[in-house]
Amino acid sequence: MITVACDAKGAEAAAPFITAANPSHPSLIDRHHAVPELYNTRNVPAAFWIDEAGRIVRANDPIYIQRRNRETGETTINEQYLNAVRDWVKNGSASIYVTPPAETARRMGALDAENAEANAHFRLGFYLHEQGHTAEAIAQFKRAHALKPDNWNYKRQAWNLGNIEQDYGMTTREAFAGGIPLYPPLELPQAPAG
Repeated sequence: MITVACDAKGAEAAAPFITAANPSHPSLIDRHHAVPELYNTRNVPAAFWIDEAGRIVRANDPIYIQRRNRETGETTINEQYLNAVRDWVKNGSASIYVTPPAETARRMGALDAENAEANAHFRLGFYLHEQGHTAEAIAQFKRAHALKPDNWNYKRQAWNLGNIEQDYGMTTREAFAGGIPLYPPLELPQAPAG
């Protein structure tokens, strides 16, 4: 297991979460969003299962292992997903949760020209922000958002680097209520009885 925190603010923003989680596995920080670019993720978390041969056998699961109820603060463990992982560990490529290569590719989505252009605008925006060209950076981030409105990675990072209300004319609550799903649906087959 490995985790990668994707945050444009780097260790400043990600390290406290990694420290609080106290992981027993390697935890990396991806300031430049290389992982979302390579694997075409649209939000975090996004889980990928990679076998011993380095093949992705399940891709882009929008999964929290520990879930928190926003109203009560109560936390629960996602046993359904953990059981799927346990089944894969036990059964390897014979696990019912391993997806065929075509399905794995579908879940990752096409790395097409529109994705490439949106990513170029996002990366240019990030570079311009680092160089102190805030207005120009915002224009590039907005272009990335327009090309890929379902990519919450682009939105969260751009908002995190500035002021969402001032720069984008909305609040986070309004953005989340805008009708664009935060995650694709989690697609897990039913566990066998017994």
